[in-house]
Formats: sequence, structure tokens, C-alpha cells
Amino acid sequence: MMGRHRLPVLATAIFASLALSASTAHAADCAAANLLPALASLPTAQAATLCLLNGERASHGLPALAEQPVLEAAAQTYAQAMVSQRFFGHVSPSGQTIEHRLASYVGATGVRATGENLAWGEGALATPASVVRNWMSSPGHRGNVLDPSYGEVGIGVAAGNPNGGLPALAATYVTEFGGRGAAAAQPSELRASASSASPRPVAKRVSAKTRKQISKRCHSAARRVKTSKKARAARYDRCVRKALRAAAR
Repeated sequence: MMGRHRLPVLATAIFASLALSASTAHAADCAAANLLPALASLPTAQAATLCLLNGERASHGLPALAEQPVLEAAAQTYAQAMVSQRFFGHVSPSGQTIEHRLASYVGATGVRATGENLAWGEGALATPASVVRNWMSSPGHRGNVLDPSYGEVGIGVAAGNPNGGLPALAATYVTEFGGRGAAAAQPSELRASASSASPRPVAKRVSAKTRKQISKRCHSAARRVKTSKKARAARYDRCVRKALRAAAR
């Protein structure tokens, strides 16, 4: 089985501004696209990500991607593994590759091509809308999203990130693409996109112990607010970001 991997590229805030017009329009049509996965629930974040990806494909005259259970299971397992094992990349610390993750899918009759997009972010950069914007601004990721060879997809979203980000504010995404039938370019061709990491200039410089202390303090402050759960979560978010910026100085 032959693999083709592109060079790693980091998606930054500069990239995020390049695809705003089309992606913003799609976000308006996709429920919870601009909410953190921890607030909207992980299944809702998965659905929003799929909605955004299919919006991008529709705007380029491509058919929608259909959810595929085997791909989804592989994507969710890998997203959770990157968070729990603190790594980020298409190859795990144990040496597992996309070929290993998708072996059972590739072994099915008619499978012709597979691909993988990865991303993680914190705060506003962890929403489905932000992640898809970054993917669409990176040639490797964009190529996977708009590849006509793919007709199926599995999306995994895990709370937290490989850098130890707070589960309430951070998220890690994995998208596994699959194609069946004559539309695919080459039989058994495996393609892994360039890895995508959302900006993390603050959390990277703050110790895990300090982040836990900040989280506890902000959680207590948010609980004292007698309002809706959503408003308390927003207050917690603002408190943590402000404290992290102060701690990083």
C-alpha cells in the first residue's frame, strides 16, 4: 500500500483571515459552528464541522460527504489519543499511521482513496468554524476537503488538546476522508494532509499547574453569577483567557 504525505504546515491567525467570506456564510447556516465543542457538545461540534465541510464542497459544485461509521470511529479514537497522549501528527508515538487507522475501511470492497486532516485550537480558535477556515486556507487541507475522489467522511472531536489545554476551552479535530468507486484517482492511494495547529502563544508558556489553578479560580467566579449556564460558561472563558495572558507575561 502506497502512502503520500505532504510537508507539515502550521495554520496561523494569518491563514484564518484568508477564507472569511465563504466560510462565514457557511457558518451562518450550520448550527453551533461558532461555539466551543464543550459548550455545544462534541456530537453537535461534529455535525457542525460536517455541515461546514459540505458547505465548502457545495460552493465548488461538489457532492456532499456522507457520514461513514468506520471512518468516524477511527477519527474519534485518534482525536482522543492525541489529547490523552499529548502528541500531534499523522503518526502516533507508537508508530501508528493513517494506513493502520483506516486498514479496515481500505479493506472494504471498492475503496480507492483516503485522506486525513488534523487540527487543534483554544478559545475562539477551537470552534468548528475557525478550524474549517484554517483548513480552507491551507493548500494541503483544502485539497482534501475539495477532493472529488472522496464521498465519505468520519469526524472526531475531543475536548482538550495535545498541549494540555483546558477541556472547556480547547478541542482537537480529526477528519478521515474516504472514496469509493471509479471517481478516485488511484487504487489504494493514501494521502495525509499537512498537520494544522491553531495558534497557541499563551498556553504554551503557562505550566499545567498554573492552568489548573486558573481554571479552579475562574470556575468558582463563574458559579457565583446567577444567570444561564451559557452566560456562566462565557464568563469562565473570558476569565481563563485573561488570566492566561497575565500569567504568560
